[in-house]
Amino acid sequence: MLPTRIPHLLVNGQTGIAVGMATNIPPHNLTEIVNACLALLDDPALPLAALMQHVPGPDFPTGGIINGAQEIATAYRTGRGRLSVRARVAIEEVGRGDRQAIV
Repeated sequence: MLPTRIPHLLVNGQTGIAVGMATNIPPHNLTEIVNACLALLDDPALPLAALMQHVPGPDFPTGGIINGAQEIATAYRTGRGRLSVRARVAIEEVGRGDRQAIV
């Protein structure tokens, strides 16, 4: 990956294993990340709570719903964490008593 002015690793997300350690970084919203970078340039000692006003959490392209907002803050603070992601489901009748789940 070529050097850029924004942290593409956060924007695009990343999954990988190297030297016995695994990583799974979820994707984030580009606008939120750029706003957070600008806020850090203005105040390099910006606390986590203020930074999370700009980046409230990952932004899953499939529209996943994150359970446990406290886990997001823990992951940002320590670099380790666990997220539980859920999806909305709609059950539709497709005929002859059959049903189909739309995720």
